[in-house]
Amino acid sequence: MAGIRGLWTILGSVGDPEEREDLALVATAIQVHFASRVARERAVVEFMAIRFRWPASRTRRRLGALVDLGVLRMSRDLADNWSKVFEVVDRPHVPAVIALELGA
Repeated sequence: MAGIRGLWTILGSVGDPEEREDLALVATAIQVHFASRVARERAVVEFMAIRFRWPASRTRRRLGALVDLGVLRMSRDLADNWSKVFEVVDRPHVPAVIALELGA
């Protein structure tokens, strides 16, 4: 049975080197800067804007791409007007098509 793909293996599958670098930067920022607290979308956007001078739209697109790749898990915080909350997935979700191929 194949091993579970890690962060760098998943990001290695992204074709565009610039996008891959951006995704790695956002994932690493969440792991390091937001390690002991919840990573709210607004806080991540503000951090990336201050630290790397990214526009909010760029950060939001990268967060969405990381969720689609299975690197981040997104949930909604009901207590805070439905704001988005992100956390790094230790074991990325295996898409159903791949799970069927692996026989899981």
